[in-house]
Amino acid sequence: MKKYCLLFTILILCMHSISAKIKNGYEKEIISRRLSLKGLHDILRSNNNLSLSEKKKIKDKIKSLIDYISYYELTENLLEQLRTIAPDLYHEIDTIKDSKGSITDVYVKFIPKEQARIQAAGTTSIAHAADDRNTYSSEYGEGTVAVNIWIVSKALWVLSHELGHVKYQVPNLSSYLQFHKDNYHNRITDPNCVGHNTNDPSGKNAISFDHKFNENYIDYQRKGNNHVVSPLVLIQDIRKRVQLEMMAVYPLASL
Repeated sequence: MKKYCLLFTILILCMHSISAKIKNGYEKEIISRRLSLKGLHDILRSNNNLSLSEKKKIKDKIKSLIDYISYYELTENLLEQLRTIAPDLYHEIDTIKDSKGSITDVYVKFIPKEQARIQAAGTTSIAHAADDRNTYSSEYGEGTVAVNIWIVSKALWVLSHELGHVKYQVPNLSSYLQFHKDNYHNRITDPNCVGHNTNDPSGKNAISFDHKFNENYIDYQRKGNNHVVSPLVLIQDIRKRVQLEMMAVYPLASL
């Protein structure tokens, strides 16, 4: 009986993983980062021969790990807010497929502005698999899209805009790659303008998603729901909570 229950549980988990298309970009490393945090605290707690410089290096690494865990939890929170406020919009991306009918996972990260490699509040990767221009590819592998959003007060609005790009680009990747090359390559272009040429179909779809989310948000408020807490405030609250949880487990640790 236990054997069948285990198989059933595994089946349910597999089905869940197949159906989950919008994913937290921090998720793949969150377990290893938590384990690293525990390991570093164990070193601080058990090794009394560390020099001041060694302790500082470890504490700097601990701070970095706390930041990572905080960004992971912020992303989880904001993705759930998006699902709650705009369920139809969320579902469109959560079930997105490419032109061949293959599933495409959309990995989302909310990042601090200083970590951004491109100076735009929201970015969506655009690249294809090595041997297939119809299959999306990103840092997460083939069949994936990477979306990065700055942690700003209107982060959910920025995310909905980027998901509008995703909605068009995934099923039209091959033709859009050519359009992108013809209109943006070899030109000095403001990063915020890429994808928003007057005749860019991806840009038009992004604006359409802007309107959809705004309508959903207004309807959300009309139903008596509270205003969405600014991610700038939320990340500070999450970081404080993560630090307090850490101190509860490791009372001798101090940052």
